[in-house]
Amino acid sequence: MKICRTPNYIILLLAFTFAVNTCAPNIRYKVLSLVFDGVPAPKNGSALTTDSLQNGNTKSNSLTRRVISAKPKNFYHPPYQERSCNNCHSKSGSSLLKPQPQLCYECHDDFNDEYSVLHGPVASGNCTSCHNPHMSKNENLLRVKKEQLCFYCHESALVFQNENHEDVEPGDCMDCHNVHGSDEKFML
Repeated sequence: MKICRTPNYIILLLAFTFAVNTCAPNIRYKVLSLVFDGVPAPKNGSALTTDSLQNGNTKSNSLTRRVISAKPKNFYHPPYQERSCNNCHSKSGSSLLKPQPQLCYECHDDFNDEYSVLHGPVASGNCTSCHNPHMSKNENLLRVKKEQLCFYCHESALVFQNENHEDVEPGDCMDCHNVHGSDEKFML
């Protein structure tokens, strides 16, 4: 009697295919990118979970899966995320192609053209005093949370002594003030 043997590479290929198709997107990405170049990263903010785990029913053997939303852990500047370092840096990586803010204005609005009254860091061309140029845990690549950012430079005790700020809560600055500039005094 002859025994039919499946070649090892077919077994490995089947195991690899099964593993890639049954694991979470972030694990699938890690496995595929280990083997192949140019694998697209999983979309931000999604994770795969089983319905039974989502509903707290751990006894269920449900194989049904669905995508749930999760807040991204980091926000990335697109050239940094795409590893396009040469868009901003010299080939050696030691210097910028242009000084701030000219480099930023290659892609972002030049607020000097938009407003007659500019916020100090904007007027001085120091974008990175508020924004991280690569990545941040905060939206808009802010160095600190927006509720704390104003008080990073502006003394909160002095701000709240102003009679116009009597009923204002910390973190509500942007309800009245434009952070980059305005055509009104105090960037209102």
